[in-house]
Amino acid sequence: MNKYQVRIRKALTDEQKNEFFGEELGSLGTATQIRKLTGQFDDMAQAFEKMANVPELAEWEVISVILVDEDNREQLGEDFKWEDE
Repeated sequence: MNKYQVRIRKALTDEQKNEFFGEELGSLGTATQIRKLTGQFDDMAQAFEKMANVPELAEWEVISVILVDEDNREQLGEDFKWEDE
C-alpha cells in the first residue's frame, strides 16, 4: 500500500461566495474551494477507482495526485520543507 495525497476543487455558488467573502467581495468574480484528501491505496488506479465510487465527490474536480511515500522533490521543488509536513 502507498500513501497518496489527492487535491480536489469545485466552484462555489454565488450564495457560498457571499457567505465566505461577503457580498461585496463575492460579487467581484468566481471562487473555488480546494480540499486535500490523503489515503492508502495499492496504486494510483485504485485511488481513482475508489474516488469515482463516492457520490459526494461527483461535483469535485481532481487537480493533483501525489505519491506521498516517495521523494517528490521534482513535483514539490527542492525547497519544500519536508519536516513541516
